Amino acid sequence: MLVVLLGLGAYVYFVELPKAKQEAEKPTILTFEKEAVDTLTLIYPEREIRLQQTAAGEWDITAPIQAKADDTAVNNMLTTIVDEEVTRSLTPEEPVDLALYGLAQPLVVLRIALQDSTTLPKVSIGKDTPVGFSAYVQKEGDPQLHLTRQAFRLGLTKEVKELRDKTVLPFERDSVTRIAINTAETSIVLGKTDDGWTFENRTSHAVDTTAVQTYLSTLEGMRAEDFVEQPLLDLSAFGLDPAQLTVSLHLGEDAKRTLSVGDEKSVEAGTTQRYLKRADGETLYLVRTGLLKDLSKSVTDFRDKSVISIPEGKITQVVVTREGREGFTLSRGEENTWEIDRKSEGTLKTATLSQFVADLRELRGFEIAADNPEDLSLYGLDSPALTLVATDEAGGKLATVFLGQTTHEETEKHFAMQEGGETVFTLRDYVFSRFDKNPKDFWEKSEPEEESADASEHGEEADVQEEVLE
Repeated sequence: MLVVLLGLGAYVYFVELPKAKQEAEKPTILTFEKEAVDTLTLIYPEREIRLQQTAAGEWDITAPIQAKADDTAVNNMLTTIVDEEVTRSLTPEEPVDLALYGLAQPLVVLRIALQDSTTLPKVSIGKDTPVGFSAYVQKEGDPQLHLTRQAFRLGLTKEVKELRDKTVLPFERDSVTRIAINTAETSIVLGKTDDGWTFENRTSHAVDTTAVQTYLSTLEGMRAEDFVEQPLLDLSAFGLDPAQLTVSLHLGEDAKRTLSVGDEKSVEAGTTQRYLKRADGETLYLVRTGLLKDLSKSVTDFRDKSVISIPEGKITQVVVTREGREGFTLSRGEENTWEIDRKSEGTLKTATLSQFVADLRELRGFEIAADNPEDLSLYGLDSPALTLVATDEAGGKLATVFLGQTTHEETEKHFAMQEGGETVFTLRDYVFSRFDKNPKDFWEKSEPEEESADASEHGEEADVQEEVLE
């Protein structure tokens, strides 16, 4: 055993440790600091891409076009270059035919210039090895051939669009003061005030701030899938003159961003993309085709869908009348706990009562069904299924809400309207069900003791049977 241990120790010391040290000291292809790079050039057999670092981690494409680069994509590529290790080096004993390794006409040549005017040795990347998922690499001024991962070559094989900034409409959301949406059929103008958003050219209806923020988020998140760079284009050929839809954002007093949405373009695999153009540039952007639907909004899409909105803590009582069924009253007692006037067996679900009141306090529809309806029976509101009256501590009425339901072709629809209001809102089915409660729904029945005892006895018998079987 001692001899075996000594032999094992010798093997680790003289073989494994040097091997591990060699692995840890594998040379990288190039050594430099990323922040020190001035230009990075990728040279391919028939094209060239040149990138310039304008600030720490910020990049522009300077050839073959002038455009903002995708900083994340370029920085990731730069990290790949810095970290890439030489997995093996070959020293030919005599001159070799570089064409055999794809290095006579490299697939890609990497050239990096630093900000101190230093130019690093060019790196040529050739063919992949027959086995092993590696690629042949040669550095300028170095007769050796090196092997790197195949992924290194793939990571440097780029199209311009892959390295280009794909942001379609750059803007700061908080700086937007006005939104104008225009189509051939309609025009919507939203203005920002100290109290929120309002319709500037339409009705006096309140605006749903969340809907506006969602719209701005859609604009902010647009990303190009491809680009068309041809000045003096005939825009009518792309459905941009006139455009199908135009969105203008006013930023502060003078700045403005305008985006035009055009026709679809068929691409591979039967999919489509849609043309976009900013007013301040010649570039056409190709984006997902569904974006037109996301940007095509009506006035009702931006309208506030609040049926009622009562400040928290104001409601002290809710009287619920149910058409043809037993109603009930909820009252806020001591320590802000809610009670119901209908007693039942079991334990009162105080959390359910509180949620019922909270849902009523901020009741919202998801669509505008009608304004100033002449026939309430169309919405089941001539004889409401539910009537909810909320009052304050002094007994003053805060709001009365009517909930109705209709059935058409075996499909139920639910609606809500505030007493004295002019708008009927469509409710989601699950929202209506939150209010369509029986008094007993607020009580949790305790399991009878006898049943529990029986269950326990049955359980013991089962355990005994299992032990016997075992």
